[in-house]
Amino acid sequence: MKLADYLAAEKISHAAFADLIGVSQAAVTRYARGARFPHRVVLAKIKAATNGAVTFTDFLDMAEAAE
Repeated sequence: MKLADYLAAEKISHAAFADLIGVSQAAVTRYARGARFPHRVVLAKIKAATNGAVTFTDFLDMAEAAE
């Protein structure tokens, strides 16, 4: 599941999710839009905060586009 889809489905704001995982609201916005690839530590926090609904593989298309 994409991060943007998860946040919308759970009705969680970017700011609230940012507080939860310890990054800025702007960073979460960039992750959700696919404009920035999260560091692996942040990826682990995203996975934990979403109870596994959003994982590394959900960001793979972003990583492939950057190559």
